[in-house]
Amino acid sequence: MNRIRIELALVFENLGIPRNDLRTFSKRFQVQKQVYVAQIAGVDLGYRYGWYIHGPYSTSLTADAFTLKQEIEDGDTEFDEYRLHPDMIERLGEAKKLCQKPDNFTDSSDDWLELLASLHFLRHIAYRPAGKTMDFDAVFDELIESKLKFTNRKSDAQLAWDQLDAFGLIEAKSLA
Repeated sequence: MNRIRIELALVFENLGIPRNDLRTFSKRFQVQKQVYVAQIAGVDLGYRYGWYIHGPYSTSLTADAFTLKQEIEDGDTEFDEYRLHPDMIERLGEAKKLCQKPDNFTDSSDDWLELLASLHFLRHIAYRPAGKTMDFDAVFDELIESKLKFTNRKSDAQLAWDQLDAFGLIEAKSLA
């Protein structure tokens, strides 16, 4: 097992993600979005994301997650010999708080994570012409251009935007 997958296994453990359960779309989806949120919380694992059907997506994370799953199924537990630095554990704690779905968000946890990661990505990472305003309304308009399912859910998107803002992630790209 290489250093990248050892670190990924430890991050999964700290985020509460099963290390070898990628059977459903929802599980794979949650890996993508929770690792994205961990990275914006200051845990840079080196994964880079592009825009995809369900928001930010990293092909290299998918490859590493499936390789890690196979290594674990083959009996490799080398990650048990390592621990994350306390600063990293603290940042992962912030990521878990950021991912927590508010009580007044009535849809699924997957939709919450998709909104959270997508709004951040569109605000800070997606290409846009120089000088384009990127306030909530502009970002929400970009969101619904490619995600029609959120068209009538502006109040839900506002909850996710407010959560990002509460963590300082509207003005800053990351907490690092």
